Amino acid sequence: MQNTPTGNPLVSILIPYYNDEKFLKCSIESVLKQSYQNFELFLLNHATEDSCREIARSYNDPRIKHIDMEENIGGGSGLLLQKMFDQSCGKYIKVVSADDELREGGLETLVNYMESTPDVDFAFGNVEYINSEGKDLNVNHFDVREFFSVENTPADCIGLLGRGIGFLPWAGAIIKADILKTVKINKTYIYCFDINLWLALFCKGYKAGYINKLVANYRIHESQASAIGAIDKVAAYDWYEHKTYYKTFLTLEDINIAKEIFPESPFVDKLNDKKDIPFFIAHGLFMEQRFVGHSAEYIDDLLNDDESRKHLEEVFGYGIKEYREDILKLMKQNHYKKTKNIFKNYKNKIYSTAVKNLRIRDMAYLFIRRLLHNITLSDLRKKFRSAKKTKYSL
Repeated sequence: MQNTPTGNPLVSILIPYYNDEKFLKCSIESVLKQSYQNFELFLLNHATEDSCREIARSYNDPRIKHIDMEENIGGGSGLLLQKMFDQSCGKYIKVVSADDELREGGLETLVNYMESTPDVDFAFGNVEYINSEGKDLNVNHFDVREFFSVENTPADCIGLLGRGIGFLPWAGAIIKADILKTVKINKTYIYCFDINLWLALFCKGYKAGYINKLVANYRIHESQASAIGAIDKVAAYDWYEHKTYYKTFLTLEDINIAKEIFPESPFVDKLNDKKDIPFFIAHGLFMEQRFVGHSAEYIDDLLNDDESRKHLEEVFGYGIKEYREDILKLMKQNHYKKTKNIFKNYKNKIYSTAVKNLRIRDMAYLFIRRLLHNITLSDLRKKFRSAKKTKYSL
């Protein structure tokens, strides 16, 4: 084992498992075979129904600690992490899914980076995608994940995460244990859990680092939670989780980052107090129609409180009148989009209908389209203006 540049800190590793008997052995052994050996490994039995518990307890290693949950809560969440966190002693926290693997030397790479860059609070190594049999697919996260870039600023990251876009590799992550104590770990989320965690950390001003080295394997297989067969289940949870997810966005504490996220806001030059960031963020989300119902509810509550309304009027010149104007503006935008889509769908339907089945109004529409085929709206305007000018000229 090679020591890190400044020491040999303990790492607390969690592998939660549920009906993962096909992959669990590979996941556990990928940890035990690491070049960096100063870790404690928590194997959490999420009320598995297969032979996973027997597989987990077949390893005789003093660094392994077992946790048994009495019931399965229907998917991984912060509750599983909390179960381990309550017992762990490590300086760093690393989670390895039961169907994923640490690559050879991956843990050492992560720890060395964290120890050599003490200003970084959580970091992400690169991740290779593998198939169900463990074969490399020659595709890695840093190269193919949409919106991912090591050049993303904190404002970029918060903006993306705040809009529900996950782009950071959970399988490649390592976190300082101390900073986890300062954020609220959501215990009900499944699909938004990791992006909610990263968003909470960024909003508190914690710094992320990136290591362009492969540290873990992310397995693609049919039975994983995000597989196409579970699309209805994913959609249901996603709908619920986004109902409350936006609240984390409102915890942002940095005024300059808030301004970077919504540079076109009419209040960008008026935001000078941290306590006004939630309103600034909520209004930005509202006008972009992101989490629109919840951001509107937040603004509505502020305007219904006399003291808060007076403050918004004094600082931002924003009150009930301006709020109603924003609502009408968004309604007009939505009406235009809706009308445009209706027209587009109508046109597509006509062109896909057999001639003998066309109605009179459909044929009239086609006749007019044909008549005006080579005449643009701009042409019509020019002709109208020309005729008007000729009629009234002396």
